[in-house]
Amino acid sequence: MGDYRSENSDKRSAPGEFRLDTPAVGGQRSPIDELLSALSHRRRRDVLYALSENEVTDVDSLATTIAAREADLPPEQIDDDEREPVLIDLYHNHLPKLADHNLVEYDSRSGAVRWTPLSDDLEQILECCHALEMDTE
Repeated sequence: MGDYRSENSDKRSAPGEFRLDTPAVGGQRSPIDELLSALSHRRRRDVLYALSENEVTDVDSLATTIAAREADLPPEQIDDDEREPVLIDLYHNHLPKLADHNLVEYDSRSGAVRWTPLSDDLEQILECCHALEMDTE
């Protein structure tokens, strides 16, 4: 019941699968446009990076992990003032968007966030993003 999905979340047949070879039809965005939109914000990519290492977590832990990365501090040094804005942003913006694209399973009631296995294409794109971001830090 608490699983967040919008009426548009059945865009693909399997979780984590984008058909990149499907053309846009009738003014709709192409699947690659949808994918790049889903990955366009660093916090959404950070969610996927974190889940690739720990497949099940909760929104509080994710917020701490992401706040720590953004502050360049160990997670145990993150206080509520640093974590809370990230938590709110994840809860209201990024986790619902990732869930809409079937990139994560997100239960807004319990706060549980689960990794969704990605297609090979998605895995490659995410690995490339991660490598590029690590080079710039």
